[in-house]
Amino acid sequence: MAITKVMHMKASGKARIDIHLKHAVNYILQPKKLGDANLAGGINCLPDSAYEQMKATKQMFGKAGGRQGYHFVLSLKPGKGTPEIMYDIAMRFAEEAFGGEYETVVAVHTDRNHLHAHIIINSVNMVTGYKFQYHEGDWKYKFQPITNKLCEEYGLHITPAEYSKEPKNMARPQWERGQVFSKWIEQDARFCALNAENMEHFIFLLEKQGVEVKRGEHIAVKVPGMKRFKRLDTISEDFSRENLEAMFKYGNASLASPVNHAIPLIPIRKTFLTPYQRKCYARMYRLRLAEKKRFTYKSAYLYEQIRKMHELQEEYLVVVKYEVKSFVDLVHLKFRLQQVDEELCKVQKEMYRERASQKRSCKNAEELEFFEVSVDDYWERLEQIKLQKKDNLKKLKAVERCLERDGSMLEAELEYRIPVGNMDDLIEVTRDEVPRNPYRQTEDLVVSQVISGDITDEIAADVEDRDAADMKLPANKADYMKMRVAEKVFCYPFDTKETKSAFEMVRAYFEKIDMDTGFHSVYEEAKLLSDYYEKQKVEEFIGERAERVIETMKLLGIDAGRMADYSTDVLSAVFSFGDMEYFAGIKLFNRVIDGLEINMEQQKRYEVFDRIYTESMQEKQDERDRYSR
Repeated sequence: MAITKVMHMKASGKARIDIHLKHAVNYILQPKKLGDANLAGGINCLPDSAYEQMKATKQMFGKAGGRQGYHFVLSLKPGKGTPEIMYDIAMRFAEEAFGGEYETVVAVHTDRNHLHAHIIINSVNMVTGYKFQYHEGDWKYKFQPITNKLCEEYGLHITPAEYSKEPKNMARPQWERGQVFSKWIEQDARFCALNAENMEHFIFLLEKQGVEVKRGEHIAVKVPGMKRFKRLDTISEDFSRENLEAMFKYGNASLASPVNHAIPLIPIRKTFLTPYQRKCYARMYRLRLAEKKRFTYKSAYLYEQIRKMHELQEEYLVVVKYEVKSFVDLVHLKFRLQQVDEELCKVQKEMYRERASQKRSCKNAEELEFFEVSVDDYWERLEQIKLQKKDNLKKLKAVERCLERDGSMLEAELEYRIPVGNMDDLIEVTRDEVPRNPYRQTEDLVVSQVISGDITDEIAADVEDRDAADMKLPANKADYMKMRVAEKVFCYPFDTKETKSAFEMVRAYFEKIDMDTGFHSVYEEAKLLSDYYEKQKVEEFIGERAERVIETMKLLGIDAGRMADYSTDVLSAVFSFGDMEYFAGIKLFNRVIDGLEINMEQQKRYEVFDRIYTESMQEKQDERDRYSR
């Protein structure tokens, strides 16, 4: 068997940055490893000074960081070949694989029962200054075929590069994606388990989120983007059947809060965006909305897109910065960025040539000293060029992704599945209600009696008096966990004690019913209740305020159908936004428009509102300035 292995040496974070490279070179040149054959050589360097030459090349091109080198190992079957054959194969492999442009050290080891050769190359190309690139598939399509061709010449057994259509070892990006998905599955599965009544309900909730479930002795799951099913109990021990049953029975549903992974959106005034820019913003908004409504839109289908959320934000920022208004503008921007990249590459190559020429022109120690003194200035200028190239390349990749998305059927399907309208503040989007258990056989006794007409006066009185009964918190943990958030908020005296007392109220109640009184548990419950209560109060406030605005407009005789034609001063006085935040103001304005049944397009709504709100805020600021004088 002739096989090639590939490894890399990363920069050290503790000792010298290139210490791994030095150790690797020293290791393969050990006399006890070389044995009596003592076969070691170099390409573009001498073995004994290879490390110093590699280091000098990195410094010349300003690329001392990152990966320091690559380590290849060529192995033969035990008892096959000779050290001389192995050395010839290794040297020819290095020349063909690396084109004679890298400092390379080759050494044949004879200390095992099988002959093998070590090849170490510098990570920096000594001709171009670029770093060596190893991509997924290079082993199968580039390096192993070279080994096979050379071994065949000597009649040695080979390992076909096609020996595995799906290698067990996956590429690192694919492995990292699998790790991310496992983490997200764990978080979503925990959320479902804490809300589920039994195993059937749990699996139903997972499937509602878009997770494919395989049942058996163990529960296995898979989401789009994963190659194979994965057992839940290998993701976390909490998901063994025994632990799941305990979670269904004793889990605290009030602590079950779904984890959102998509990054928060940049706060903007969407009024000023062009249609194309709004389209780019909508891509980010759509993924955030899917996580808020994970059961409605089956959020597990979107794990891959959510993982790439930062790419969407990069694309949006580029589109806004360069004022891209159409697909044609995007194509023109791509050409501009490509031209910038070409110009920067020319400048960088010219700096390399000029520096090399300066070094060659040094004739004495004084000139060499002057050359070395100028190295700091050279590196600083070179680093600036590299940073400009990196930033430009980042923008170019963002533009290319935008072009690809515009023609993507996946994006078109996503737009169809998750339509977006005004793109209001996502904080205001109500979270999905957890779907009820469809396998529950028994209906609520009171409801069934009401439908059948057999309800007694005593039960009817009890149902009518339910509000009074709901004012009392239950006396045991099991009943409390079954309550909805709205019911819990109704039971706590927030109207008299306000939300600042929520933590103390929850902790006192938890002590009474023997629930976990740890800070995290109490804080999560108190925050959940406080947020819900404050949101309800805001809704009530906006509803009352909208009614007052409508009444004022009627008293002043303002024609609702011609609202956009009235002066900003008049409308600002009618709405009187005061210190209301921008998005709260939008909500009030929309509530008034809907209440008056005005047929006004969404874009027009934002334009009129922004004009009124800006004027109102300016008046408020002028008033503050007058008082401060």
